[in-house]
Amino acid sequence: MKKLLILGGADIQISAIKAAKRLGYYVITCDYSPENPGHQYSDEYFNVSTTDIDGVLSIARRLKIDGISSYASDPGAVTAAFVSEQLGIPGNPLESIRILSNKLTFRSTQRQLRLPYPNFYEVSSPQQVAKIISSTNGEYFLKPVDASGSKGITILNNVSTRDGIETIVKAFHGSLKHSRSKGAVLEEHLVKKGFLVSGDFLIQDGEILFACFGDVHFNTRVNGLVPRSISLPTTKDNNFLRKAIDDLQILVSALNIRNGVFNADVIESPSGAPVIIDVGARNGGNMFNDIIFYHSGVNLIELSLRQCIGEPIGDIVINLDRGCFAHNVIHSEADGYFDRLEMSKLIESLLIYKKLNVKSGDKIYRFVDSSFRLGLILLHFENQNQMHNILENIDSHVKVNLKAKIEFSNDI
Repeated sequence: MKKLLILGGADIQISAIKAAKRLGYYVITCDYSPENPGHQYSDEYFNVSTTDIDGVLSIARRLKIDGISSYASDPGAVTAAFVSEQLGIPGNPLESIRILSNKLTFRSTQRQLRLPYPNFYEVSSPQQVAKIISSTNGEYFLKPVDASGSKGITILNNVSTRDGIETIVKAFHGSLKHSRSKGAVLEEHLVKKGFLVSGDFLIQDGEILFACFGDVHFNTRVNGLVPRSISLPTTKDNNFLRKAIDDLQILVSALNIRNGVFNADVIESPSGAPVIIDVGARNGGNMFNDIIFYHSGVNLIELSLRQCIGEPIGDIVINLDRGCFAHNVIHSEADGYFDRLEMSKLIESLLIYKKLNVKSGDKIYRFVDSSFRLGLILLHFENQNQMHNILENIDSHVKVNLKAKIEFSNDI
């Protein structure tokens, strides 16, 4: 029996753990949260952080694993590449995964390859941030160089007032708090046409064989930075998608990425050109691969796990006539104590999956980054118009009720 180590056991990783069991693998999971629900489905669990490279390598060596996966988890991607390289099991070059996992090296690579990219600056102080914004008079994202899930990101555009300077200082220290290497990057906020799109793409022997993109929906009443839904199919046309895939292939080839399912966020510039905003060296989160399977019939979960073990993936059969699907992250717009979740009869009729991770009385936080999600629903719509109308007005259909609103510190 082949042994597969999956980094993490969160609810959104259960699909992968169950898939690995269906494929006949002996499944080991590890993270620092024994209470995570995915561990009940694995054969063995270790209380070791997915970012503890030496700790994970020790487990992998002792158990003589055949494959390792950081399914739907950015923090473990570098760990997985390191372990696979050390043990000589299937994986991708460690240096390439490190490049993708760091916003400075990723943007530098785009520049070297002459791919479109936002202007960016490595910043080491709030004063440097203020000077750049003042001199260019633009709008920027201040980001941690190596965080995920929209953690530590702030939009900045005004430093002419005292409040503006104070905002920059707070934003800068917030970025550093979420950066593992304590670094920050200032990126130009590009004007885009239509939706930002997010997609997963399958690479086999260095070639992109399949890609599926969806429109990303945000809650602008919180901060407009954290995705709450992705809907399939996308509203982007085939010419845009083909060019985006061509640009992703340039990256894949330059970095010698051989196999795997990767996730990418792409915007459309005013001229119609795709601009790659981010590439994650792992499958998309929030059960994105599940809705891709519902929409296209392509099971990226099983395909990526086979690649981790080194098994052939076989032929890919695509059927894009299976309907319109989306995931929606259950979240709160305020800090407080959770009371109950209300869903409309319409949403109930469209529901194909629901998972709520909190109970009455639990302390919950505003949805300022992905770590504050409360659960997830998957939906099957009658058509694209219905899908977009509902998702753009989802708060009329899915409501998080609080026992009390209380301002909490996010320093948790």
